[in-house]
Amino acid sequence: MKFIIKISMLLGCLFFLLGNGDAVQAHINNRQIAIGGMTPGCNAAYTEKIYGKPLQETVVQADTGETFIEYNYGGKLVVGFTAKNGQACYISCTANNLKTPAGIAAGMRADCLTRAYGKADRYYTYKNKTLYIYNDRGGHTLSFDVKNFYIIRVNIRTLR
Repeated sequence: MKFIIKISMLLGCLFFLLGNGDAVQAHINNRQIAIGGMTPGCNAAYTEKIYGKPLQETVVQADTGETFIEYNYGGKLVVGFTAKNGQACYISCTANNLKTPAGIAAGMRADCLTRAYGKADRYYTYKNKTLYIYNDRGGHTLSFDVKNFYIIRVNIRTLR
């Protein structure tokens, strides 16, 4: 009887672990959180060294009270720096010539995401688009807006 109880408990634990596999986040390597040579934490001088002066520079006041300086390169590349420390905390790119370290860019078919990064940590569907989100262990996300099975935007965010 004790043997049957032990086996039942062991099988129960095994089924519990297998059933909760989706709750575990995969976490991509933090070296994958980049687009066109830009990473979270880079500064405005570095950005200007790569891309030149922005076409538009805007001061943005967030609902949280935090202030950002936003560099806009013709709508194809937008980089937000915190006013407090001058580090990039968000990058958004629709240009198809700027790629992640894995070679992913806007305009590519969405099935390349699973091949490059595995299953997304989270995804949301809204307004006929799906947002695929991949996290690293350092508080950054790499996400992709997908519409009609094509990547239309690559995003990087700092969560902390």
